[in-house]
Amino acid sequence: MTRKEFLNQVGVGAALVMTGMCFQQCSREPSGEVDLTLDLTDPEFANLAQDGGFVVVEEVVIARTSTGDYVAATQICSHQGFKQVSFNGDDEFQCSVHGARFDLQGDGLNANGSGGLTIYNTELTGDTLRVFS
Repeated sequence: MTRKEFLNQVGVGAALVMTGMCFQQCSREPSGEVDLTLDLTDPEFANLAQDGGFVVVEEVVIARTSTGDYVAATQICSHQGFKQVSFNGDDEFQCSVHGARFDLQGDGLNANGSGGLTIYNTELTGDTLRVFS
């Protein structure tokens, strides 16, 4: 086997391995329907008691905006599929990996956010917050 043949075989193998890893861990879409119910009196969700606070539940970022409304988005960034989206307290979602930024409607605010972000419905009834697709 020549050096060129060897490098070609190693390159193809490495590409297949990386592609397989990305399909398993870099999914750009949330899996299945979202239907979550949060008891806002539960200490686990205490961050939602203040404007700008957020929690992550089952790959969904749930936040309280500066006006006291609730908003929810997928934690999976559309840029490269990393599960690193959070809420920055300034009424924006952002991904810590490459700096993608998104508004409350899921629209991208910079080049890395141009793919948008999946936003979910929220419904508040008393102390119960429902997040659903």
